[in-house]
Amino acid sequence: MLQNFELHYQSEKLGERIFDITARGIFREEEELVVLKDVTEHKQMDEERERILKELETKNSELERFTYTVSHDLRSPLITIQGFAHLVREDLEQGKTEDLAPLLEYIETATTKMDRLLTDTLQLSRIGRVANPPEDVPFGEIVQEAQEQIKSSGVEVTVADDFPTVHVDRMRIAEVLVNLITNSIKYMGEQSQPEIEFGYRVDGEETVFLVKDNGIGIDKSQHEKVFDLFYKVDVDSTGTGAGLAIVKRIIEVHEGRIWLESEKGKGCTVCFTLPLTPVS
Repeated sequence: MLQNFELHYQSEKLGERIFDITARGIFREEEELVVLKDVTEHKQMDEERERILKELETKNSELERFTYTVSHDLRSPLITIQGFAHLVREDLEQGKTEDLAPLLEYIETATTKMDRLLTDTLQLSRIGRVANPPEDVPFGEIVQEAQEQIKSSGVEVTVADDFPTVHVDRMRIAEVLVNLITNSIKYMGEQSQPEIEFGYRVDGEETVFLVKDNGIGIDKSQHEKVFDLFYKVDVDSTGTGAGLAIVKRIIEVHEGRIWLESEKGKGCTVCFTLPLTPVS
């Protein structure tokens, strides 16, 4: 009777090896037969193929969402431009010129909005392809650079001591912090004593960086949505809503992750991880 099974063997020189074993025991006049086949490379190739396929499926899903979002949000200013251009044409055909100024102003506003959307979309698409070489830099130094953006904002800033050193694209992470600061200030609400705190904590073997504010907070139902391209908690706020999507993409390019810890009316803490410089 033939039997087939897999054996995992840990070699000091070669590491883990995987063998496919076919064995036939002694039965009547049959001779015993054992066949060993090293299938380590084959198994590794299968695992790598599975990993790549899953990664491609994820990327395709992201691309579909990205394409839908961009086409949907760009269509809005286009419809505005098309509609008011039609009204301008009608007024010109009827010799009416006194009402053209406000119509042209609407067209200019829609054009400006479309330009901002395209600029942010292009910036997001470039992240991961155009980058500076990563360097070892104390995270506190990047915080200091980002603080320059809020010197005259009237916000009280608290910075933790002894930040760890990170191995990152310094300019990109500074961009992350500036985006987070800008977002915090935008959603301070009527807070009379606005505060932003830069800190970190150690969760097991993971170091988590924190940007915390005492603003209006974000409802749990929107914690994931805020990182979607062009999503805005307040539809009447300035900007395109691409800031946090760009932040998330930069963190992910650094093989980190980002999330919110917040409740409506109780401030917001943005948490993220970054690669640390190994301590020698």
